[in-house]
Amino acid sequence: MLGLGGCSAAHDLNGVRVSQGARGRSLDPEAVAARAAGAVGVVVTDTGRGLGFVVDPSGYMITNRHVVEDADYIEMVSFPGLDPAPEFRKVEIIYIDPIRDLALLRLISDGPLPYLQLATGKRAPVGDYLAERDEVVLLSREVGPEEAAKLEHDPGLLAHTGRVERLEVYNPSAGPGPFLGVTAQIEQGQSGGPVLDRWGRAVGVVTWTWKDQKGGFAIPISEAARMLAERPSLTTGAEQQSRAEDRAKSYLAALGAGSTAELRRLTSPSRAREVRDTTVDVLLEHSTDRSLLQTFVVAIDELLVDAARTDADPFPAFVQMVQNTGSDEFMRKLGVDGRMSKDTVVTFFYEMGTAYMSARWFGDLDRRGALLVAFQRVHSLDAARSIALIDIVDHLGGVRAKVERVDVTPGAYAPRAVATVDIGKGRRIAVQMRLEWGDWYVSDVQVVDLGGSETAIPAKP
Repeated sequence: MLGLGGCSAAHDLNGVRVSQGARGRSLDPEAVAARAAGAVGVVVTDTGRGLGFVVDPSGYMITNRHVVEDADYIEMVSFPGLDPAPEFRKVEIIYIDPIRDLALLRLISDGPLPYLQLATGKRAPVGDYLAERDEVVLLSREVGPEEAAKLEHDPGLLAHTGRVERLEVYNPSAGPGPFLGVTAQIEQGQSGGPVLDRWGRAVGVVTWTWKDQKGGFAIPISEAARMLAERPSLTTGAEQQSRAEDRAKSYLAALGAGSTAELRRLTSPSRAREVRDTTVDVLLEHSTDRSLLQTFVVAIDELLVDAARTDADPFPAFVQMVQNTGSDEFMRKLGVDGRMSKDTVVTFFYEMGTAYMSARWFGDLDRRGALLVAFQRVHSLDAARSIALIDIVDHLGGVRAKVERVDVTPGAYAPRAVATVDIGKGRRIAVQMRLEWGDWYVSDVQVVDLGGSETAIPAKP
């Protein structure tokens, strides 16, 4: 156990047993880092790596959502702070918070694991357990698994010291906030790691930083405790059915309100990836005229040059340019007319173009670097969900709906649920859901005719 001095209290948060550490004897940063390192793991996926930290000796680990959500699989979680350094290949994604940049993993272990105590195990104001100017310690892993294997002496985890700069920082693009601002350097690869106070307790979860600025930001640990407490319990059939009905109602309410952000959060990640992969394959690999993509990028560069010269906002002209990608002429040049909807093409170029323009305009990246950012965006889950939503929103936006019944089909690997919904005027739809990442997500919507048969809304995608 890595709980540090003083009395502590344990809390059961939907099956995750977390310990709330007390303020005891203040430790120096080196001692804090040394005693915490054994509970901090390196999360390696097929797309990158980040950090996470164990909060329950049975193997539950907290990390960032963005560390795992765009990955197809987790290769392993290793603990370079232990000697010998264990590697876990059996890792489950238990829950991904749809709002906060948080995720809950579980490592399948034969025995208890070292874990960190939290500054609080319940929802509480940040000021209850932290103050500005408090000393903090962050950890990082400077080398990857392959590089570490070649070294004679593995450096393990490195400690970075700093102070709390601000208790409440808001950045809507990163999440609902508030975030902690710390002076300790945060770089790529530290996402999901703990921010530790001088008693060795976890007070935050590292999540983002500004480009070319020292320091970074973390989610307060009380928000992580809140995520664990709010995580839906789906252990019984009745709980699964009740939750599926709630999720279907939320999805229909979002359709009626035209809330695309909420619709994205409720869309099945696996279904979104299926649609995205087909779209990207057609537009990037099998379009008739691949030079159109280069022409599109060059046009964005010209917009930015004009904007810099005239001090004008380039976004309105960019939006118009994106809309033109849905024209009949552009679709014919791409070779996708009749194979893909105009809205799908427009959405693809909007997602890619926005990322490219932001990387050039705000990130000051060269064309190559900005293109890399743009392609990463296109392959992100958020963009995948935007593409997958198009046809459903077009067919059902603004409906008034009533859930008539929910049928759950249990399964060891892929439980399914179908909500039959009356949308008025003798029409019904079937909202198909998949159980993924610890919750129900909408994978498809089908129109049910009066005879009771179902017709899938065509994926166009």
